[in-house]
Parts: sequence; C-alpha cells; structure tokens
Amino acid sequence: MLGGYAVGSLFVGLLFGALKLSTQLSRQFATAIAIAAATTVPLLFVGNIPMLAFALFVSGAAISPTFITAFGLVERLVPAAKLTEGITWVMTGIGMDIGSFASGWVIDAFGPGQGFWVSIVAGGDAILIALPGQCSLTVSPLTGEQRPALA
Repeated sequence: MLGGYAVGSLFVGLLFGALKLSTQLSRQFATAIAIAAATTVPLLFVGNIPMLAFALFVSGAAISPTFITAFGLVERLVPAAKLTEGITWVMTGIGMDIGSFASGWVIDAFGPGQGFWVSIVAGGDAILIALPGQCSLTVSPLTGEQRPALA
C-alpha cells in the first residue's frame, strides 16, 4: 500500500516538477494542500484492498505538489544561511509522527475504519492554516518588505 502511495507521488512529482506554471507559488501551495486534503475523503469509502491501493495511489499523487511548492516557498522566503533550518521545519511540520500516533489511538479505541478520520481532520487543519497564511508567504519575515510575486 505504501509503495502505491510512493509511486503516485513519484509520477506526479516528476510531472509537476517539469511544469512551468505562471501561478504564484503561494497559490500553488494552497491549491496543492486543498487537493491533498480532498484525496483523504475517499478513504472513508474504501471497501477492499484494491480500492485502498487506488485511493492511496491518488493520495500519494496529491502529496508531491504540496512538497514541491512548500520547499519552493522555503527556498524563496528563508535567508540562505537558514535554509537547512527552514527545510527541517517543513519536514517536522508535516506531522507524520503525530498522525501515526493519533491514527493508532483512534484505531485502537474505535476500530480500523475510523483511523482515516485522522487524515481528514489533518487535511482540514492544513487548509485552515494555509489559506489565512497566504499573505505572509509574499512578505519577508525578517524585513517586512513585500517580495515579488512568487512564480
């Protein structure tokens, strides 16, 4: 199952990385988060292993644009001397460790099918955090100066 997730991420990552989109990077990021969040909803309706594999493939395909745009934003907004730290914050902020813990707890307490709700809640939280933060993705956190549109 995780291999299918990774393959979906690989294919779309290669495709997305090759595109030259004219949309601002901050908008691409918000869109990618919304799409990734939307791909968690079908997990509630999975009834068998092939359906789960397909749902995870689609979910994996949605994650690459999120990572690519997030790292692009870090590269543009974080001073070069702090780039490694900025990337570390992105990787830490993904929350896979908390998600694994929460999913395990929910599964133990309420049953296996209920664990997917953790992904849905996390996706909703990501949207609620990313959308209001759009304006801060074009302003330098150090100087407060407006940055050029992120393309």
